[in-house]
Amino acid sequence: MKLTSFLYLQLLFLVAFTIMPMPKQFEKGEKTVKIQQRCAIKFSSQQEFPDHIMQLLRHYHELMTLNSNCQFEESLKKQNLQIEGSLKLNINLQSDEQLYWVNDTKQEAYTVEIDEKLNVIINAPNHWALARAIDTVHQLTENNEVENLPLKIYDEPAYAYRGVMVDTARHFLPLKILERTIDALVINKMNVLHWHITDDESFPLLLTNYSQITNTSKHWETAYFTKSDVSYIIEYASIRGVQIIPEIDSPAHAQSWGRSSDLAEMIITCGSTIKQYGQFDPTLDLTYEVLKSVMQDLNDMFAKVQFIHFGGDEASNSCFDQRPSIKQFMVDHGIATYFDLQVYYRQRQKDIWKNQIKSTKRIAYWYNKNDQLPAEDDDIIHWWGLTSQLVDVKNRTNDFILSDYHPLYLDVGVGNAFGNSYDAYQTWKDFYKWSPQPPEGFKGNIIGGEAPLWGETNNQNTHFQKMFLRSSILGDTLWNPNSKQTEQFWQFTQRLSEMEDRMNKYGFPVSPFTHDYCKRHTKLCFPTLYGNDQNNQDVSESQSESQSNIILQSQIE
Repeated sequence: MKLTSFLYLQLLFLVAFTIMPMPKQFEKGEKTVKIQQRCAIKFSSQQEFPDHIMQLLRHYHELMTLNSNCQFEESLKKQNLQIEGSLKLNINLQSDEQLYWVNDTKQEAYTVEIDEKLNVIINAPNHWALARAIDTVHQLTENNEVENLPLKIYDEPAYAYRGVMVDTARHFLPLKILERTIDALVINKMNVLHWHITDDESFPLLLTNYSQITNTSKHWETAYFTKSDVSYIIEYASIRGVQIIPEIDSPAHAQSWGRSSDLAEMIITCGSTIKQYGQFDPTLDLTYEVLKSVMQDLNDMFAKVQFIHFGGDEASNSCFDQRPSIKQFMVDHGIATYFDLQVYYRQRQKDIWKNQIKSTKRIAYWYNKNDQLPAEDDDIIHWWGLTSQLVDVKNRTNDFILSDYHPLYLDVGVGNAFGNSYDAYQTWKDFYKWSPQPPEGFKGNIIGGEAPLWGETNNQNTHFQKMFLRSSILGDTLWNPNSKQTEQFWQFTQRLSEMEDRMNKYGFPVSPFTHDYCKRHTKLCFPTLYGNDQNNQDVSESQSESQSNIILQSQIE
């Protein structure tokens, strides 16, 4: 297919469909068929599916039948397969093994074919790709008709890691909120829930040997997670094609570890006026005794996850400076600076993880341009600086996750925990403008991106408003960044509007991106990305003329 013809197909598709994220490639016809019998939906295959796939199908059956009285069991029976106006999904999987993560974009690639009789053929390598395929079918059919039949879609994400971060330490988020967050991610074809479990404020994970850490720091009597809670949420996420990344931060952000009298010595309390922050004393045997036990619990509880996040950011030199014993330890052990002391701690932590616990899981750490701590080749660098600042670490060959402080931090701009201003709010347009483009000569491997929602001013009542729809835009970019090049801005906002309606319909109280008038008139309100003055209107008209020329050229050829 010639490039102009391919662009022509994409442009027509964008006008006709409001899928988010936008599929990679497609071929389409001209027929529209009504869905007359939603309850008659069928899932069929030549394979016998295991329980995790059946649970995935049940999840989407509930969404696609609008939570009506339609019976999931009926959708599996091999009868009434030719009912006119009903969807018939035939599923072909290369593997029915249950996956808990993916590392390659091809693991989520799929094809969907829909004919004029609403026969749907899905080809996918595994149940994660199946979840992406069914989500596409769901979006195409949610208005009780399917346009542009026959239709073929060939889809694959651009990045394998597309996530958000939740913080259960500053405000406890009940298990149900974590479940619903996973459900929201699936609707957006996002696949990572980074779980920042602990911080200064609380340690809401019940430990095996040091339960006093949880019991002295929990916000209320039942505000903690058990081992069975962890197992449940990992399985719940896996079934829907989402991986869990747990984080236990240290040596800073650790005041909650030392609330009991027997463990108080291991924590240095920091802060000039508000004494709520703390970090480890990395010179004490007690620190590593407790750390080893906690890390053993972490490895055991999260046995089915791909890697563990160890945090590692924002350790304070002035905090270390409070204890003369630390300075004497540094002299005795030839540790010249507090930077070297942090290196010492990280080396001992890794020795516990790899050589004593013998965990094979990879480790992620927070980094920005000011962090120069050494990283081993298999460490994952979680970058919270700006993508433009990657030039400062361009020679590191590690895997990178991008969480640019501007614009991807979802909590900035609404004030901090003490009512003080906290940077500038990052709007949904700021998210749209962002793209994961490293500087020239960058040697690392960007595996994807993540939008963190820190919890100082977020709880279960504000959670979905703050997380979406901005995270939806990140998911759209990480799945198909090229869609920005092949659609006008108003067309993107039409897709965003449909996603807002979709999430509201399924019970997610997301924040609206505009008022109702502009939702109904996206072409009028959003002619270009940068404004609607006369100059920008001229740009918009020029874009329209250029795209019309592409269509005309394709027709001539």
